[in-house]
Amino acid sequence: MERWHHQRPKKYFSRCIELFGQPTFAANVRHGQALWKTKGLFTQHLLIDEDVKHCVPRPHHDFFYSSVKFFIPKNKICDVLKITGSINYDGLKKELTARCGGIGANYATLYLGMLLASGKLSLSQIKSRDMYPRIIRGEIIPHKEMAKKMMELKRENNKKYHKELSYQYATYAYDKCYTKTQKKNRTHKKNRTHKKRGGNTMRNTRNERCVPAKQNCCPHMGLDSKGLYRATNETTQLKYNDVTYKLKTCCQMCADAMNTLLRENKAGFDALYKPKIIYANSKKYLQLSNKETGKPIQWLPM
Repeated sequence: MERWHHQRPKKYFSRCIELFGQPTFAANVRHGQALWKTKGLFTQHLLIDEDVKHCVPRPHHDFFYSSVKFFIPKNKICDVLKITGSINYDGLKKELTARCGGIGANYATLYLGMLLASGKLSLSQIKSRDMYPRIIRGEIIPHKEMAKKMMELKRENNKKYHKELSYQYATYAYDKCYTKTQKKNRTHKKNRTHKKRGGNTMRNTRNERCVPAKQNCCPHMGLDSKGLYRATNETTQLKYNDVTYKLKTCCQMCADAMNTLLRENKAGFDALYKPKIIYANSKKYLQLSNKETGKPIQWLPM
């Protein structure tokens, strides 16, 4: 990244290549960044051409971000954020992120955050024992062993909070998803519309009858103001139980959202789309329901 301005992230780029391979995305410009989407413990790593000065637990510079899919109960969030200014939590994506000067410090920061969020440590214990600088230096636990324990914490957390991980709102900001109220209103409008069109026929925004085999209605988006399903325009792949199927959605964002949820929270995907294997005309299909109405909407061929 020869066009980057700050020397520390510029030098650390080669280290990231050693650890994660070629980046998923990179911008070789002043104030650019490089992104690695990963599987396993971390969801992604982000290296930014920046230099954030930080004087705790000793003077250093932050520029490297690592994120873990991890649900934090709202009564634990404030304490987690008080560990250090280098830790953040995204309540919508349910991601805990550390921004430090390298992968080792990110491991240590996230590990303490995960322990505190799980109730295995308290903030007072972390502060009184001066655990943050000690764990960064590897005095409490070696980093390799720490990675294994973090993976155990993540599995335990994702299993316990699999429902919360699928919420489309931050639990520390709201207590419910307001789309439920909107859904009732849309359903009411849908019924009035369908009475005019005849029966309970499901139709899309091109005024076509929704036919699962034609895949002409999107399983991700809810009904519009007229009670119509979104017509499909994009074709992509969806890998379910190691079998690749052809998925059609109204836009690429819907396909990306479905694939991300399936990859990171299969239980949440199953609850929303109710996948079911069916056979028709001697062919195998994956049936998906619309996540808002719960009605079977599409048969995905292999």
